[in-house]
Amino acid sequence: MKLLRILCFALALAVPVTGFSHEGEDHGDAPAPLPTAASTPRAEAQTSDFELVVAQEGPSLLLFLDNFASNEPVTGAQVEVQSGDLQATATEVGPGTYRVAGGAWTLPGTHALTISVQTADTADLLSASLDIPAAAAPAEKAGTSLPAGRSLWMLAGAVLVFAFIAIAWLRRRRTAPS
Repeated sequence: MKLLRILCFALALAVPVTGFSHEGEDHGDAPAPLPTAASTPRAEAQTSDFELVVAQEGPSLLLFLDNFASNEPVTGAQVEVQSGDLQATATEVGPGTYRVAGGAWTLPGTHALTISVQTADTADLLSASLDIPAAAAPAEKAGTSLPAGRSLWMLAGAVLVFAFIAIAWLRRRRTAPS
């Protein structure tokens, strides 16, 4: 009976350590982590007339153009982007959103951009610096938990070890002289 209590106690200690470790579960009311600020390479520029955000989207650049005073999207503008010897005209894809086909500015490195904006009543030049990082290797998953299959094998192994110890102890007890 004493051996059974010891085995139950040992098994109770072994199960939480090996059987239930995992990742990806929220254990409380903690706020979700904020997205990283540098998820997409971005650049900003502003003048007294316009406010511009440039974002890389795959092999092209998206330009979000707003009126500085009212924060309303600027529609129907002629937008050109220049970086070194490369120059391209942006096409409007939505209210205040313009797309420039890919070029050297989507390659890793720092790119000095000059953006020319011309509307019916205003023309302006904006300057921005777009920093495209080199493609990072996929990060290893952080954490110390074991894969579910491995933890089950460890639990099964622990149960077998305890079973062999119990059988050996019982045999020794039966064969021991009284």
